Amino acid sequence: MTDEKIKAILEEIINEQQISPFIKKDGLINYIKEGIYDINHNSGVEIDYDNDLKARSLLKNYVLYANHKRLAEFKELYYSEYAALQAKYY
Repeated sequence: MTDEKIKAILEEIINEQQISPFIKKDGLINYIKEGIYDINHNSGVEIDYDNDLKARSLLKNYVLYANHKRLAEFKELYYSEYAALQAKYY
């Protein structure tokens, strides 16, 4: 994913999750990159997050939970979303 697309997702996350615009964005960018890797790895494909809006939503939720240090809870709550992506791309 290009840096421009990552920045677009970052801006969406900041606006949708009402994150202060003064927060350091490097950490959120790292969470986005980690989320992309995790979702792609578990789905077995490189997902186009511009076209697959369910995957995009999952990525934004990944960042929300990662930012609050709750990834274990995220994995439990969103297990079915991962399974749905695996089935979709299998």
